[in-house]
Amino acid sequence: MKFIAGFVHTLQWLAIAASPSLLGAMIGVLMSLQSEQLYSNLVPLWTVIGFVVGAFWAEHVRKTIGLSSFFGRLVGARDLPKTTPLKSK
Repeated sequence: MKFIAGFVHTLQWLAIAASPSLLGAMIGVLMSLQSEQLYSNLVPLWTVIGFVVGAFWAEHVRKTIGLSSFFGRLVGARDLPKTTPLKSK
């Protein structure tokens, strides 16, 4: 059972670290498209930078509130405030 829990925590850690990695990859693509010369090493460079930032963020989340609590807050967050139905006169 500890193996499964460790596997789930690893996937949660990777999910947190992946979002800055994807953002970094998009920045790299945009920078390489805007430059006159196509630099193919910009995309991997920005992806690695994003992953390093994401790794620090994931470790911070793991040490402070916990990975499961972090995702629990995301899933349990309400998008809209609870409204009351209109009363007729």
